[in-house]
Amino acid sequence: MAKLDLLRVQDVRDAYRLIGDCRDLGRDPGLWFPRMLEGLGRLTGSAGSTGGEGRWVRPHRPLEPLSAFNSGLRPLSRERLKAYIHNKVHVVDPIWLALQGVPGRLVTRTRRQIVSDAVWYRSVVFNEYLRPADMDHRLTSVCQISDAGAISAITLRRARGEQDFSQREQQLLHFFHGEVSRLIGHSLVSAVEPSPENLSPRLHQTLACLLEGDSEKQVAARLGLSQATTHQYVTALYRRFGVQSRGQLLAYVMKRIGLGQWRQFPLGDRASSGNASPP
Repeated sequence: MAKLDLLRVQDVRDAYRLIGDCRDLGRDPGLWFPRMLEGLGRLTGSAGSTGGEGRWVRPHRPLEPLSAFNSGLRPLSRERLKAYIHNKVHVVDPIWLALQGVPGRLVTRTRRQIVSDAVWYRSVVFNEYLRPADMDHRLTSVCQISDAGAISAITLRRARGEQDFSQREQQLLHFFHGEVSRLIGHSLVSAVEPSPENLSPRLHQTLACLLEGDSEKQVAARLGLSQATTHQYVTALYRRFGVQSRGQLLAYVMKRIGLGQWRQFPLGDRASSGNASPP
């Protein structure tokens, strides 16, 4: 291996600095994921970068994308990416098909390492989605972040005619993805985690009361509900967020929205009777 292909100390420092930037935005995947992609594009000189989360039990099941982000793409590239996602082209993408059979929790490959030029330049993906946007080279990294098959994916891109990604750039992405993946679902909120923002009005109100320290009995009194109905709502919140206690529920929500921001869950008008709409 040539010296120029080795990962440098400065590369490691830059990677951890970018991870720190992501942690500062960690409560919102709509902020930290694009910031991560922008930073990786800058570190590797990529023309654009894409990524997201999904489910993928390799090699037995196909990839199921659950979120998608991009950074640095030109308007035409964003348009073709949108069409790629809408048309579910990943199902026939030769890169994803090849990666499905590659073992390992963390896999980082250039396109040429897994798909030949002959296959690539005849593919629908290249000719209908990348060639019109003048894109060609890809460096893709997939990391499994849970035993249930949750994955994080990052793809760096370069234009046609540009130099392919180097071994050093591949090592940098591999190192970075391995480090940042440990934080997803913890200090970096996952894009596929259940969100407190999408609750029904009654569950919003119940959660707001719990965040203020009310017991189930107090919640029932404040909202004009029966204790049985209130218990159903609390149980629905536990089930939605995958927790088993009030303490776990509050910890989850505080991690997701931050201390002091729970007031985005207004109590609204209190019910005048024990009748209520379902959660």
